[in-house]
Amino acid sequence: MESRNPALWENGQYLEEWDPANGNKFSDAARKAQAAKLQRLIRNRPPRNILPRSELPNRRVDKPPLYYYGFPFTKQYAVDYAKRHRLTIELVDEDREAFDGKEVFDFGDVDDKLMSNPDLRRFVNIASQYLMVEDLSKRCRMRLQSGRPFCLEWDGIVALWSNFDVKERYARCYNYDAVVETLTSAMNEGDGPESKLQWWYDWDNDVGVLRSID
Repeated sequence: MESRNPALWENGQYLEEWDPANGNKFSDAARKAQAAKLQRLIRNRPPRNILPRSELPNRRVDKPPLYYYGFPFTKQYAVDYAKRHRLTIELVDEDREAFDGKEVFDFGDVDDKLMSNPDLRRFVNIASQYLMVEDLSKRCRMRLQSGRPFCLEWDGIVALWSNFDVKERYARCYNYDAVVETLTSAMNEGDGPESKLQWWYDWDNDVGVLRSID
């Protein structure tokens, strides 16, 4: 039975329509409508150069949507950064066998053969993002944050702060201009799309194709 919930409809198409002939998966029409709705939700939450005061916690709004102020990046950029800067990570005992018994893995050794292994690729993708943020935190002399921009082009963000802690963290930022200069350069090494300092709506918000309306 089709629901009357407006969040489950997009341009007249029911988003949870099943296709019994295809193993009870979503129908092609439903999947296309879901994709279209996701794009619309993203367009309604673009990155901002300046965040309105209404998006900051205040007496009227205790918990506005989460935004991060920083530089977005792709998974590949994080891997390339860790490889260029030869970042290292100490391996726990159970991981050493997969890396030829090494106690410490140097990301300068990442190659196509390693990345062809799904488990090792997942490890490299996750670890490289963590190490990049750690390395940049040292270079900027401040603890940076990370999040995931609500978009399809970027996979993560290196953030100076969020809309929930901007006042406290800005006060502790020893030299804002120097930090921005360091990150602007570090997040735009080599080729690829330009990473700009902006406020990004985060995936860690109550938003979704099957539960959001606008």
